[in-house]
Amino acid sequence: MNFEEAKNRLKEGYTNLGLELADEHQRELFFRNARGDFLIRIADQEIEEFAECENMRSSFEISPVECCVCSQGYREHVVNFSEYDRRRLFPFRDRVYVFGERSEENLFCEISTATNLFVNYFRFDEAFSRIAVDRLRRPLYRGNREGAMDMYEVIYRPITIRLFNINSATIEAAIRKSTPILESCLFGLSYLKGITLILEEEWQRRQPRVRPFQFGERFDGFELPLPRVNFNSDTIRFYQRGMSTDDPFIQCLSFYQVLEYYFVSISEEQLYNKLSQRINDLKFSTSPKNLDRLIQDTLTHKRETDETEMLKYVIFRFVDENEIVEFIKAYEEYLSENLYTKKRTIFGESVEVRLNPGHVIGNLAKRIKIIRNALVHSSDRYERQQRYIPTSGSEKMIRKEIPLLRFLAEKVITGSI
Repeated sequence: MNFEEAKNRLKEGYTNLGLELADEHQRELFFRNARGDFLIRIADQEIEEFAECENMRSSFEISPVECCVCSQGYREHVVNFSEYDRRRLFPFRDRVYVFGERSEENLFCEISTATNLFVNYFRFDEAFSRIAVDRLRRPLYRGNREGAMDMYEVIYRPITIRLFNINSATIEAAIRKSTPILESCLFGLSYLKGITLILEEEWQRRQPRVRPFQFGERFDGFELPLPRVNFNSDTIRFYQRGMSTDDPFIQCLSFYQVLEYYFVSISEEQLYNKLSQRINDLKFSTSPKNLDRLIQDTLTHKRETDETEMLKYVIFRFVDENEIVEFIKAYEEYLSENLYTKKRTIFGESVEVRLNPGHVIGNLAKRIKIIRNALVHSSDRYERQQRYIPTSGSEKMIRKEIPLLRFLAEKVITGSI
């Protein structure tokens, strides 16, 4: 692609994205931004760099994810903060973190805002260009400058990590080689500088505004009822921690801990009831035979009552089975998906919540315990086919489980007074 072809491609591409071509010179293009309040210039150097990138395009692939470009010798991958904080962006505005010594031959890594190569490669990618044009609809700071702003100044530049001089025979081999190096460099940034970034798996997309799931009547207005009883402060704090974060890992564990709080007391209540029935029987006496039965009941209870059984006891004690069924039906209708009532595999184990009376709570307890174990146990010696890995695809699945866990936690808090 020569200079004139690159210029025409840029003109066509931005016109199709809704920018108005305001002026055109031999080696410059001027567009009016999406708001129409200032001009954006694409100068000759930017046009030349775009042409150069297009001529190199065949040596790169968008792989292993949609926001990463890789060749046999170079990889650039979008990274982001694990929890978004605008103030955290300042370290990357005018700074480049370098791992190793820059060289024409030796391996080294950089982290900063995206390179011109990356911007040019993705310039008219559907997801990238949508973000870029959305930015051009916002008021941009111009200071005291007059005239047009260069496109390079206002175009979307995510934070990226890039690895140079990979020197692999294929792009697939370059990806395999570079991934652990990139992860290790990100750990180094966290360990040495206290800045936590993660490799992104997809472009950030504007989420459609969907009304969040609400079970039961929605409480409107600003006048709230004064609680008629005092709820358990400990379980409230677990619940509040879950409500105060968007991290699905912390949410799931926090709501689960509300249920777990009563494991021992409810389990022992089951044993006390069984022992009381024996002792209160008019035929009971302190004969060795009857005392042996009490001892056996106690030993059997301790041997057979694992955490899944304890969880089942807690749910059974505080939550009505029919209300759980109503919740699942309403939530599945909201999702347009049989999330619970269809057999599926979660972290290597088959689960299904059958809505038949007497089966719901046991099935549900098994499902919740599988998820809890996957979140908590990361050991390579833990007997499970799959593990939960942070910032992986499994987070989307975990996030869908949160409404039911929250519902159960609320029922336990309000029912355990």
